[in-house]
Amino acid sequence: MTSPSREPRKGLDRAIWRWLWAAALLLCALLLAAKIVPQSPWRGAIDTRITAMLPQQERSPLAARAESLDDTANRLVILVGADDASAAARKQRDAAAQALRQALAPIARLDDGKSLESLRLPAEVQPALIATSLAGLSDDDWQARALRQLFQPGGQRDLIRDPFGLAGAWQSWLTPANLSLSGGQLLLRAPTSSADQPGNGYRLISATLIGSAYAMSDQQALAQAVNGVKADYPDVQLLRSGLVFHASNGARQAKQEMSTIGLGSLIGVLLLLWAVFRTPRRLPLLLVPVATGVLFALPLTWWAFGSLHVLTLAFGASLIGISIDYVLHLECMRRLTTNGRGGLAALWPGLTLGLCSSLAAYLAITLTPMPGLRQMGMFAALGLIGAWLSVRLWLPQLPLPAQATRVDSPAARAAGCLARAIPGKRSWQALGLLLLAALASLYGLRSDDRLTQLNPSPASLINEQREVQRLLAEPDGLRYLIVQAETDAALLTRLHALEGTFQQLNARQQLGHWASLAQQLPTLEQQQANLGAMRERTRTLLPQVLSTAGLPPELVKPAEQAIADAHPLRPADWVALPAGEMGQRLWLDSRSAAIGIVRFGDVTTEGGEALARLAADDDSLEYVDQVARLSTTLGRIRSEMAWLVGGAVVLISLLLALRYRRSTWRALLPPLGGLVLTLAALTLAGVGLNLFHLLGLLLVLGIGLDAGIFCAEHPARSADKGNPTRSANEKAEQGKAQTSASRASQASLLAISLSCASSLLAFGLLSFSQTPALAALGLACLLGLSATWCLVPFARS
Repeated sequence: MTSPSREPRKGLDRAIWRWLWAAALLLCALLLAAKIVPQSPWRGAIDTRITAMLPQQERSPLAARAESLDDTANRLVILVGADDASAAARKQRDAAAQALRQALAPIARLDDGKSLESLRLPAEVQPALIATSLAGLSDDDWQARALRQLFQPGGQRDLIRDPFGLAGAWQSWLTPANLSLSGGQLLLRAPTSSADQPGNGYRLISATLIGSAYAMSDQQALAQAVNGVKADYPDVQLLRSGLVFHASNGARQAKQEMSTIGLGSLIGVLLLLWAVFRTPRRLPLLLVPVATGVLFALPLTWWAFGSLHVLTLAFGASLIGISIDYVLHLECMRRLTTNGRGGLAALWPGLTLGLCSSLAAYLAITLTPMPGLRQMGMFAALGLIGAWLSVRLWLPQLPLPAQATRVDSPAARAAGCLARAIPGKRSWQALGLLLLAALASLYGLRSDDRLTQLNPSPASLINEQREVQRLLAEPDGLRYLIVQAETDAALLTRLHALEGTFQQLNARQQLGHWASLAQQLPTLEQQQANLGAMRERTRTLLPQVLSTAGLPPELVKPAEQAIADAHPLRPADWVALPAGEMGQRLWLDSRSAAIGIVRFGDVTTEGGEALARLAADDDSLEYVDQVARLSTTLGRIRSEMAWLVGGAVVLISLLLALRYRRSTWRALLPPLGGLVLTLAALTLAGVGLNLFHLLGLLLVLGIGLDAGIFCAEHPARSADKGNPTRSANEKAEQGKAQTSASRASQASLLAISLSCASSLLAFGLLSFSQTPALAALGLACLLGLSATWCLVPFARS
């Protein structure tokens, strides 16, 4: 065994610092336990919301209120369909729907059963609301309708408050044409289905979670209910819509990637260490900095933010690849130099400067306005600090096996092979041409700020939700129009006037379905006209109906009194009724004005532009496109990050120039060359640059600077022919110094190569993530780190 030297301890080599660091880790362990123990009052939550990653958005007060009304986070809709129209298939469909209702009962409130019954209106407003299907009836038709209400089975028999059956017609008008009650369950047919083809329909299950869509326990319970029905009825088709399904998929995907990426990185690093160092018993000790880094970062980040996002855990799994770098530099230096602990004095400045450069890259992430990215940056920065402290304070105290320092050890042989890679003149010329071509190609660099990069849901789940929304004609709420007027009457008139514009956009296939109060309430003028017409019919037609039916004429007077008390239905009163629940998302309560909201489903680019122009020309209108707004926000952050990267490069270059002077290019070639070549590769591949590519480039900058700094600290040494006038002792001392410097340079190169390889394993694996944001970050790291590694021989030559 090669033991550490017993020279006097100074600075961080004193034992007090090792004990203080151990105490700090013990405190972190207690903080972590307080977050994960089920009975703890400080138990923390794992956040699965993609929206938690987004910054606070700039929006008008009315837009903020409108979006608060669209709080459907806990609502879910499941459509249960049959494979064919046979009676057996329909029976299986109905049984599956009933089983699913029973499975959902403990975790959700089923609200689809009240959808039709709740559409009845109070008697005092019903005469003002006449369904459009009754608008063209003649007096004879009205009398015939009243008689049918009296004598047909199931007809209404309220001769006082509704002698002409307005309530049933109104209920039918509000109910979607493809929705009906069949067999005690709601049946939803496709818009092209006819009533004589019930097999084409779906059983509709609408529910609201009792808990939270983001609670993992509720997600698991819902998944068990749905999967159980799928297993029992494999031939039944299920279409799902609801945030809980996307949140559950994101949480499951993040957990899976956290384990696969973290495990893959760990296995790869272990194989690297074993192949180079060949000391299996020492491998667990070398992973201590990784464990302490995670232990230091996890509870502090969790307590600082209150909750921990699953993407932070997935991103933090890649921390293994970079935190092991410090171990590699220390281990290579100890194995390939013969000065014992004293030989480490030359290591600490470069290792500390490498930490600072990596921290600069990670801490830059914390400057973004995106909470999720700030959390990732803090987690990584704290993890690196924890790993560095363990390497600096603890690992030098561990003795080395005697065979580890042999000149023919696997590490020494690997370092010798790598050291032979010295680029020649032609290689330099090729590199110069490659960098010039890469710089020229950046002219075609484009950006891509689409919101899809934040959506980890699979295409199948997205398509299911779209199909449900299409069948229900239900707007997604991402695009809407705010309409203001001075009075309720003026608002309804304005909303009805806008219907013509929406219908034109729909005819041009630029707008899908939409929801507006105009589809639920006539104008107040029309309601007054309806009241006048129904009072006249009650006075003139009802006596004839009673005479034909053989009923006493005295019933006319109470009917006239009832309709005399009737009044129009205003929007504020409508949304307060059970029947008007569907209109609550379309109305903003305000004392100073009447404010309505028109919510849209699918809107094409041309349709969005037309709606934006419509609002721009009218001060009473405000068009909001949340998708475009978020894309603009991502683009702004991307632009800020680009300036941040540029500023970090300039600042770090100045700091490195103060230390390395003429050798500054050695420290800058790997990171800057890696950035340029990565951007060129993305440009040539036609990939638009987004925010997460820039985050990956920040990581490349930090890791590349770490490699470049050690290239500048320990460049390749050429043999010095020496001065023939020197004495034999001087030549011997000079030879020892050259040998020591050469071994330090080889140790540095081996550590850099292992560092790049381990970082590629950690960050490169992210490129295979199913989460678009992590995949973009991983792709940038894969390209950038590969280029950085290839540039290391040039930087040290």
